[in-house]
Parts: sequence; structure tokens; C-alpha cells
Amino acid sequence: NWYDAACEYYKRTWSHDGRLSALPDEWQRELVALMLVIREVNNGAYLQFFVNHGREVYEYASRSLGTLGAHRTREIVDSCQLLIDEHAPKEAQSEDRSALLTNECIGPDGETIKEPGSVLPDWVLDRVWELSDEFMAYPEDVGDLAQAHFGPLIENDVRTESEGGDNG
Repeated sequence: NWYDAACEYYKRTWSHDGRLSALPDEWQRELVALMLVIREVNNGAYLQFFVNHGREVYEYASRSLGTLGAHRTREIVDSCQLLIDEHAPKEAQSEDRSALLTNECIGPDGETIKEPGSVLPDWVLDRVWELSDEFMAYPEDVGDLAQAHFGPLIENDVRTESEGGDNG
């Protein structure tokens, strides 16, 4: 299915610091970004998605939702990002995005690397949480839309890879 395939394509980006630009095809980037936004928003809301993956993945996720016709879901994601763009310092949007999170962050060594608190105003945090809840209510069936759109592309890609493997 589309989600499992997206996870496999995502693994291909790991040796490139998770950059989707490492994938050869635009549709593969959109597929992975869609999987990541769904996984992360459901796990910890929109801020978790953006902090973990940044602007490149947001842009591909937004584009993917538009391609699928998931217009309300795209509006939600775009609204969350607009709030961040308008109310977070530029360095918190690009360098150390963890400053956007409200929770304390602990490093691999067990030491605190970020104290509790966000650079975003409370009302922005509240609105992002509301929008994240709306996202998780699934205004469109993104899974079905993704399968219908990406399924044939994945099948063709798998078939092409196996044919290339047989001929190589």
C-alpha cells in the first residue's frame, strides 16, 4: 500500500540527512512527505511534524495534499505553517526548530538541551493544537486518495526496478 511504500522510499533518504531531494522523482518526495505529515501530526501535532522535518517536507506535503484533492487538509497544514511563519523568529524556523516546542528536550546523553517553553505565543500554540485536532479528524479520506493517486506510480516504479534488476 502507499503508506508502506512511502516508508521504504523514506529509508532511501536517511543517508542524505532525510532530505527528500535525494529521491529522484517529485512524486516520491510528495509521497514521503504525505506519510510524514500524517504520521507526525497524529503522533504529536503539527509542531512535531515541522520541528522534525522542516520546510522542505512541509512544502512537499502541502503540494501532495493539493494534488490529491484533499483541500481542507491542505488548508489546515498551510494554516499551521502560516502561524509559524508569522510568529516565530526566523532562526527558530530554520536552525534550531526545537525552540518552537513547548516541552523540555533531552539529548542522547540525558542532559537537557532545551528548557520547557516555546518561542511562539500561547494563542498561536493553542490555534496550532486546534488545527492539529481538525487534521486528525480527517476532513478527507487522505489514505484512499493517496492509494488511488500513488498506487499506480508505485506499481510502475516497482515493476521498472525489477525489470532493471533482471536486465542488469
